Amino acid sequence: MVSYSAKTQVPLEKVWSDLLLKIEHPENFVPGVSRVLILEKTDESVIREMDVVMGDSVVTLKENITFRPYKVRFELLEHPSMEGYVDNDVKWLSENETEITFTAHWKNKSTQEEIDNFEIIKNAVIKTIAFIEKTL
Repeated sequence: MVSYSAKTQVPLEKVWSDLLLKIEHPENFVPGVSRVLILEKTDESVIREMDVVMGDSVVTLKENITFRPYKVRFELLEHPSMEGYVDNDVKWLSENETEITFTAHWKNKSTQEEIDNFEIIKNAVIKTIAFIEKTL
């Protein structure tokens, strides 16, 4: 498990609405996203396929995304080498301050070893906060 938290001077409801926006428009929040396709959508979940540039290659992944205040879970359905999920949690700290925490529970499909992608999670939180604060 890898986790990163940061605070933003933005009210909880604004942060939450942007996390919901992230489901259909991850390119604003996740580094390297190059293509997004929504395959299925209900009031409680979305099945999404997207391409992510990682170094010199492009990885296509498919996710089942579930959401309820104040947690969004991105569960990998298809990925060439990983399995698991990432939780995006937001927590009210005060009227104008919110804490954002992303926690990755990724494992290598072959070895079942945990994958330590701390920098990816940290950069995703930083990019998310930058987008949210820019759109105030």
